[in-house]
Amino acid sequence: MRSDFMLALQQLADEKGIQIEAVVNALRTAITSAFEDYNSDYDDIDIEIDPETGDSTVYANKTVVDVVSDEVHEISLAEARTYDTTMEVGEIFQIDITPPNFGRIATQKARQAMQQALRDAERLEIYTHFIEHQGHLLIGRVTRVENRGVFVDLGRGEAIMLQGDQVPGEFYRSGQRMRVLLLEVAEGGRGAQLRVSRSHADFVRRLFEREVPEIQNGLVDIAAIARDAGVRTKLAVRSRQDGLDPVGSAVGMRGTRIQNVLRELGQEKVEIILHDDEPRVYVANALSPARVRNVHVDLSQRVADVFVPTDMVSLAIGREGQNARLAARLTGFKITIRDASEPAEALGVAEPEAVADGAANLESSADPLEEPELSLEPESATVTERVGRDAVGSGS
Repeated sequence: MRSDFMLALQQLADEKGIQIEAVVNALRTAITSAFEDYNSDYDDIDIEIDPETGDSTVYANKTVVDVVSDEVHEISLAEARTYDTTMEVGEIFQIDITPPNFGRIATQKARQAMQQALRDAERLEIYTHFIEHQGHLLIGRVTRVENRGVFVDLGRGEAIMLQGDQVPGEFYRSGQRMRVLLLEVAEGGRGAQLRVSRSHADFVRRLFEREVPEIQNGLVDIAAIARDAGVRTKLAVRSRQDGLDPVGSAVGMRGTRIQNVLRELGQEKVEIILHDDEPRVYVANALSPARVRNVHVDLSQRVADVFVPTDMVSLAIGREGQNARLAARLTGFKITIRDASEPAEALGVAEPEAVADGAANLESSADPLEEPELSLEPESATVTERVGRDAVGSGS
């Protein structure tokens, strides 16, 4: 049966949300601090706490020597053997140096040190908890909305969603519950500093991992994501198992899986693109929903000249160049859209080979534009790095 002392420590640990070992260590640190204030001569000590009574004993660590030259750090072999006949030169001997009435003194002087040690242990516990969930979806509650960001309560800590991590067009209000991506966990003077996002490309990745079992178990892989948060996302998928349709797996029966994702994203449109190891095919797929006649790529320069029918030029470019821009980010190629009706020689490029169509898209849209040609550089955030497959946390 546990003593009243240990039960009190357990209750304190439960109140702080930390392990009882952390409370005991905090108590030991506090007693050490109190002893150092009382006696500063000894700098190598151990504290032993009686789990039944809570009484503390201070031991000085001394090296066993033949001739003592430092009474604080050394003890003679003869004296050590009066306590333990097995002691040998070079071993460490612990001698009780607990001051008289130290229990009362320790209680008075250790209180402040104990409180600080507990705060440190609590911060470490919170940091350890959240660092394990970094990169995953969590459910939080908006506590307040300020100019510098939206503050979200994640249960054991409060996170901030900066302006750049918010989705344009979304409005947040106090008390609102929503899913967020735990983007960053950093240690700070006042505890763990948490940053969450809803605009990051991995937010969409995690939503699909949550909804698609084939992605969770690795049968389907998300090769790349290009996202214009709140407007449009292109997602490239590939199969790791022969005969498995990665696009169909992501969409789900009658679109059930992607509809769950779209409900979380609101008005944002999502296109599922079939990844291909052949760059020409991959670029053509990425420009969905436009039909591509042929593609010419320069792998060394990472550029692609894409020829589309005249009536597909505007669709390939998209509103304000969005479709071509996202395709460039998705593939990592600088993409130039060209009208296939113009002679290749006049455009200064070689006659490319034809590329077969192959892509699936959902809720895509494009408005006619007058520009017959658009060249786009892939942005630096073309392909997001994978954080992991298992969605962990209260929102997964």
